[in-house]
Amino acid sequence: MFDPTRLNLLGLTLRDLLDILLVTALVYQGYKLVADTRAFNVVRGIMVFAGVWVAARLLGLVTLTDLLGRAGTVGLFALVVLFQPELRAALERVGRPRSTTDRGGAALQDLARALERLAERKTGALVAIERRTPLGEYAATGVALDAKVSVPFIEALFARNAPLHDGGVILQGSRIVAAGCLFPLQASDGTYRRYGTRHRAAIGLSEVTDAVVLIVSEERGSMRIALNGRLGPDLTPVELREQLRALVYEREDLTPETPTQAVRP
Repeated sequence: MFDPTRLNLLGLTLRDLLDILLVTALVYQGYKLVADTRAFNVVRGIMVFAGVWVAARLLGLVTLTDLLGRAGTVGLFALVVLFQPELRAALERVGRPRSTTDRGGAALQDLARALERLAERKTGALVAIERRTPLGEYAATGVALDAKVSVPFIEALFARNAPLHDGGVILQGSRIVAAGCLFPLQASDGTYRRYGTRHRAAIGLSEVTDAVVLIVSEERGSMRIALNGRLGPDLTPVELREQLRALVYEREDLTPETPTQAVRP
């Protein structure tokens, strides 16, 4: 009887081809999980480390091989501890339902409406929307929540004299996962040194992650977006909604401000 698994093509059976395709798919999915995250450089470092270890074994360098092998064992456990939030977030993304576009769209509409109302009253706000880079380590600096995005709730979080007013809010999908969070500040001697703490925190977070960070200025009542270490221009409510849709769902880039738009926040 003909066995298709024994079909030989260039020395490979169909079973071998299936095995290669599955491994390739797994490697590609793993790459997508770490691409554009801070873990990506670590993965490249691990590959270099593994390459040196293989070369040492092939050359018969016993002492170096043993030293790298022991360091690799300890380093593996250290990486698991260091990147625990990223690993958890990656596993969550693997098991996250894909049909969340409609709910996420409604959440973005509510978020835009809440920021518009805060801007009208010149109430400061700082909101980060997670994309590919996990924000778990920054969420851990604030108060953990698991709340639906709604206009009244966001307004309450940023109300003047509210306990969490001065911190940042983090969104994952259509949920608010933390409030009162501390974001890394952009260097005071950088391009945006004249801006206040809230704007510099937004720019600082956008420098180290791919998050979409929204800011409402207390002084001017303006709404702006920071992405990839750049600050966008003032936005109208309509422009804010369009930008959110493009940046969160279509993953487009941010249009930077022009020199004439770079006014004091």
